[in-house]
Amino acid sequence: MATHPKWATKHKRKGTELRLINGRYYLYEVSSKWNPEKKRAQKITGKLLGRITKESGFIESDKAKLRKRELRVSKLCVKEYGITAFLDTHFSEYKTLLQKHFPQQWQTIIVLTYGRLVHHSAMKNMEYHYLHSYLSEQYPQLRLSPKSLTGVLRELGVKRTQITDFFKEFSKANDNILFDGTDLLSNSKKMDITKLSKSKKGTFDYLANIMFVFSIGLQLPVYYRIMPGNIKDIKSFKLCLDESQIKDAVIIADKGFYSEKNIDQLNKEQLKFIIPLRRNNKHICYDNIKSADKKNFDNFFKYEGRIIWYYSIKIGTEQVNVYLDEELKAEEIKDYLNRIESLPEKYNIESFHEKQHSFGTIALMHNGTKLPKEVYLNYKSRGQIEGMIDVLKNIVDADKSYMQNEQALEAWMFINYIALHWYYKIYQLLLTHDLNKKYAPMDLILFLKEIRKVKINDKWHNAEITAKTLELMNTIGIHIT
Repeated sequence: MATHPKWATKHKRKGTELRLINGRYYLYEVSSKWNPEKKRAQKITGKLLGRITKESGFIESDKAKLRKRELRVSKLCVKEYGITAFLDTHFSEYKTLLQKHFPQQWQTIIVLTYGRLVHHSAMKNMEYHYLHSYLSEQYPQLRLSPKSLTGVLRELGVKRTQITDFFKEFSKANDNILFDGTDLLSNSKKMDITKLSKSKKGTFDYLANIMFVFSIGLQLPVYYRIMPGNIKDIKSFKLCLDESQIKDAVIIADKGFYSEKNIDQLNKEQLKFIIPLRRNNKHICYDNIKSADKKNFDNFFKYEGRIIWYYSIKIGTEQVNVYLDEELKAEEIKDYLNRIESLPEKYNIESFHEKQHSFGTIALMHNGTKLPKEVYLNYKSRGQIEGMIDVLKNIVDADKSYMQNEQALEAWMFINYIALHWYYKIYQLLLTHDLNKKYAPMDLILFLKEIRKVKINDKWHNAEITAKTLELMNTIGIHIT
């Protein structure tokens, strides 16, 4: 066996082999593997690590250096950062309020809301999105595995008082609309609150019903309550107002809600309401419109550039305002006449003559003291609320629940409502900068998702972002640091 000089052997270490080739010393990786045919271990020479000289000692090969660099790169950690930073700068109010009302769970609530809004994530996938977000660095070691979340949601769901107290922070006086609810499809038959009932789509499913209060001034929901899917009781309106402690909210119902019994009960409970009547309601008098004389109207106002005429009538002891939008009337007449031509089996000129005076009208029954224009505007806010429900069901993807108990359902809905708040806050930010026609809230979220942090050698750095993203961030005033 050849004897190598000490200046060469001192660089040899475990898992390496020293070789003398053409008068030069080289250091190689070496390992062994069992050879079943020879029934003994067999040496396997690996990659060249470098060469050894008496003057310079060990000199690492270029390929070995490259492999080390590639290894470091392969261990880079990249996490979404843009939305994390945006939450800190633009939603700090929510962080403060959640700390106040949920001191033990506020971080988890923020992370789950992030998952619902940004990824429309099911609870079982929350841990994955959390670990790929910089939120996991900001709020480390949260219990978000599917098994852990079961307990987390139940713990949160029993805190109904804290949930309502949280929403009270957003209430504004005298501008609240109490909406008569929307249905929530449930995939669980284990809860008492889900009942087999007819949905607003006309199908029979296991449903829960959600009633909520909407602030016109804030353009946000400020309260919700989950009720059994088969309960449409007026007393539930009263209970919602008692729990939320919201004063002077106006109940805006749909056309199917009107009945003398319901009106009597609303008045008995001293609840303010605005209820649209069906155009064929026998109590509505269209004589003022038939005369075609505007002197028979009380007055007019403008709404979104249109002229709205109105007059008032009495139905029993209740006040009813009848509104006429002549632009809408012309559109409905044109549409009906076109249907006579295209669907003569369903539409005819005789029925047109019967309905013509009601085209372009809406009759609103109310028991408040608001002026006719205010009543009309309040009712039109229902469209904004229905748009909010559309966001809740289609954007936030909260039209159905897989929760298996009422506490988890309560927590799940609370998180979705915060996500809805964030969505509308983003919309208002775009509106402020006149960008709402070019970008939707989810567009901004996509841009923010592209902003990342990179961890190199245990230190976090902001990754490069595109010029388009940077331009949008500067326009809106979002500074990611």
